[in-house]
Amino acid sequence: MSKRNMKKETLENMENLETLITQINELLIEIKNEQIKLKKDVANNHKINMQKFSKLIEYTKIADMTNTVFEQRISSIEKLLYEVFKS
Repeated sequence: MSKRNMKKETLENMENLETLITQINELLIEIKNEQIKLKKDVANNHKINMQKFSKLIEYTKIADMTNTVFEQRISSIEKLLYEVFKS
């Protein structure tokens, strides 16, 4: 193999390497941007989920209070019925 062919081949290899490096860098930038976007989406979804959980907790507390009131009413009705049927 002549020196000329070796130089040509070396130059081609370097150009191929530079092209590959450029492509890899472009992919890395794309991946980085996608990760940034995903991080923002996850943070936003977390915030929304926490708000929904807060509402669920609030509704559960309201349901518990309502159940307590109804249990007291039912208990008093049961006592009244017991007294009515007892006599």
